[in-house]
Amino acid sequence: MDVGSMSITGLVASNIDIQGIITQLGQIKRRPIQLLEQRQAHCTERMTAFQQLTARALSLSIAASGLTDGTAFGQVSAASSDESAVVVGASAGAPVGHYDITVSQLAQSHKVSSTGISSTTESLGYAGDIIIGGEVVTIEATDSLAEIRDAITNAGAGASASILTVSDTDHRLIITSLTSGADGALEIADANTPSILEDLGIQSASTSVKHAITDGAASDALSDKLSAAGDVLGLSSPPSGTVKVNGTEVAIDLATDSLNDIAGAISAVGGVTATVETVSVDGEAAYRLEIVGDAGQPAFEDDGNVLVSLGVLEKAFANEVDAAQDASFTIDGVAMTRPSNAVDDAIEEVQLQLVGVTAEDVTVTIEADTAATVASVQSFVNAYNQVVDFMNQHEDFDTEAETGGLFFGSPAILSLEADLRDQVSDLVNALGGDLVLASQVGLSFDQDDRILLDSSELLDALAAEPEGVKRLFGTRTEATSGEIEVSAYTSATHDSGSEGYTVEITQVASRATASSAVLSGGITLDETLTVHGKPVTLTAGMSLQDAADTLNALFTAQKMDMAASVDGDTLAIEHDLWGDSHQIQIASSLDDGVGGTDLGGATAGEVAVYEGQDVAGSIGGEAAAGNGRLLTAAEDCEAEGLQLIVSSESTGDKGVVRVSKGIAARMTDFIEAITASESGSLTRAAQGVSDEIEAIDEEIAELEADVERYIEQLQLKFARMETQMSQSVALLDWMALQIDYLPGYRRSGR
Repeated sequence: MDVGSMSITGLVASNIDIQGIITQLGQIKRRPIQLLEQRQAHCTERMTAFQQLTARALSLSIAASGLTDGTAFGQVSAASSDESAVVVGASAGAPVGHYDITVSQLAQSHKVSSTGISSTTESLGYAGDIIIGGEVVTIEATDSLAEIRDAITNAGAGASASILTVSDTDHRLIITSLTSGADGALEIADANTPSILEDLGIQSASTSVKHAITDGAASDALSDKLSAAGDVLGLSSPPSGTVKVNGTEVAIDLATDSLNDIAGAISAVGGVTATVETVSVDGEAAYRLEIVGDAGQPAFEDDGNVLVSLGVLEKAFANEVDAAQDASFTIDGVAMTRPSNAVDDAIEEVQLQLVGVTAEDVTVTIEADTAATVASVQSFVNAYNQVVDFMNQHEDFDTEAETGGLFFGSPAILSLEADLRDQVSDLVNALGGDLVLASQVGLSFDQDDRILLDSSELLDALAAEPEGVKRLFGTRTEATSGEIEVSAYTSATHDSGSEGYTVEITQVASRATASSAVLSGGITLDETLTVHGKPVTLTAGMSLQDAADTLNALFTAQKMDMAASVDGDTLAIEHDLWGDSHQIQIASSLDDGVGGTDLGGATAGEVAVYEGQDVAGSIGGEAAAGNGRLLTAAEDCEAEGLQLIVSSESTGDKGVVRVSKGIAARMTDFIEAITASESGSLTRAAQGVSDEIEAIDEEIAELEADVERYIEQLQLKFARMETQMSQSVALLDWMALQIDYLPGYRRSGR
C-alpha cells in the first residue's frame, strides 16, 4: 500500500482486493462516457455519409455541365473517303452533309539554300548585317557556318536555319520559313554590305522592285518616319550611297536620313513624286516610302545596298529548294486557297487536313451523332440516381432494431429530396420553344424518385427539335434591344421568366478624350507633351497628321492604351478603354493660349486629367453597377450576376433581357448552392454534425476528468481506511500483549 501515490497494490490489514473494487467502480462511473463514444462514432459515420453525398452531388453537377454549355448537343462524326488525301475532324455543331473535295496543290514553306561550304567550323570572313523578316542578324568576320546558322535561328525572324551535309567538303546552309504559304515567303536582304548573301550563294546580284505599286515602288514598312531609317531598322552600321532614280543621282545616308528626309530628296528628281504613307501592320501604324513616276514606274539603280536595305529593291534567290506556295483546293466545285494544309475555316466547325494531291473527288461526310448526346443525358441520369440511391439507402428505419439510417429524420435531406426533383420536373421557360418539360424528351420518375430515361423518345425529340432539346437543358439569353448584349451570368442569376428583366440606361459610357485647340496651320511651336509621365516633342512645321503619328509611336512603344488622330483642324487623343477608371494625363511645356496645342493644364507643367465615364442604369428595376460599358446587376436581387454590354449612345428604356435556365443549368446552380462553403444546406448539415462531434469530445473530456478525480478520491479513502485498520490491528495486538502480562491472567490454552 502506497498512500502517497494513491496506489494500493496489496492490503495486509483488510485482506480485501480494494484495487479491483476501485477498478469496477471506475468502470461504472465511465458508463456515460461509453455511451457518448458510441454516439460520437455514429456522428462520425453521419459525417462520412454527408461527405460522400456531397461528392455524389458534385459528380452530378459535372455530368450536368456538359448539357448546360451545349457541348453534349450537336455532336457529329466525320469521315473521309480517302484519308491519304484529306483527313477530317468535326466539332459539335458542324453542319451535317456531304462535301466533295479536290486538292490540286499542297501548301509548303519557303526554303532556300546556300552553295557548298567546305567547313562548318572555320571562320568565313563575312562581316555585316543581314535582314531576315524585319529582324537584323549581325554577322562577324570570325563566324563559321554553324555560328551563322545559330544566329539566324535565334533571331526570332520567323525562320529557322540548318546545315545539310552533302559530303565532308560540301556543307549547305538551309533557311526555312516558319510560316507556310505564299505570304510566308522569306524576306532576306544584305543591309550594309552587298555581298554576304551573294557570297554564300543564297541570292544573286540582280535586283528588282520588291513592292510594286501603281506607276511606282514602295519600301518595307517602318515603325517610325521621323527617326534615322538605319536606327529604325536596327542596323549596326547603316549604309549610305548615291542611288539613281530615272538616272538622276540621289544621295541617301541611312545613318542620318529619315523616311521623310529620303522622300524629300527623291521628290527633287524631275517627274518623280516620293511620299511617306501610313499603313497598318498587325494592327499598328507603320510608314512606308512610296515612289511614283509621272510616266510609270521609275528606273532604280542601287548603291551601297541602300535601296535593298529599305526594301524598295530585292535580290532574287539563287538556290530555291521549295517555293512558298498556298494550298489550292475546291469544295463542291468552289476554288479556294489557304496558306496552310490545316484548313479549319472553310466549313463551319470542320477541320480539314490536306495531305495529298487528289486525282478525283474525296467525299467528306458529316453525320449527326445523336448516340453521343443520348449517352451524355444517360450520364446525367445515372449521376442523379446515384445521389437519390445514396439518400434512400441511409434514410431507412430498422423496425426490429428500432434504429434509423444515417440520414433518418434529417431536415436537410428531406428538403434536398424535394428540391432535387424540382430541378428536373419544373417547367422550363425555353424562350418560345415548344419543349418545356422533361417528360417531352423521355425523362420520368419511378416510385423511388429515380429518373428513368426513354432513349427512343429522346432520339425522336433530337430528330424533330434538336435546338429545342438543347434549350430545355441549358441556359439561353436574349435581349430585345440591339444595343444590349448579355456578357455573362452566374449561378445566382435567376430565371427571368417570359417577362424578362427590364433595362434602363441613365448614363452612357464614354472614353477619356483630350482635344487640342484649333490648329489650322498645324504645329507652329516646338512643344513637349508629357503623357502619363512619358515625354514626346512636337516640332514646328509638323502637320497634324505628323503630330498624331509621333504620338502614336510613343503610345505603341510605351504600350499605352490610347490613340491620336486628326479631327478636322484639331488633334485628338482617345483612350482605347471605356469608363472613368481609364484616364489620360497630359502636361505641356507651353501655357494655354500661346499658340501650342493647349493639351494639358492651363500653365506649363500642370497635369490635366481627362476622364471617361461608366455606364449607369438599372436591371430588373434594381440599380446596377457600371464599369466602362459593362452593367452588372446588383447583389441579392433576382438578376444578380447578370452582366450586360451596353453599346447604346442614348439613355432611356432599352427593352428587356430574358434568361432561361433549363434542367441541367438549374441542377448545376442548385448543387453549387447546396455545397457552398458557408451557406450551402449540405455544408451546414455536415458542419452541424462536426459541431456535435466536437461538443461530445468536450463532454467526454470533462467526464474523463470527473472519473479520474473520482478514482483518486476512492484510492485516498481506501488508503485511509487501510491505515486506520492497520492501526486498529496494531492496537489490538498491543492490548492483547498487555493483558498477557496482567497478574493472575492466563490466556486460555496456556
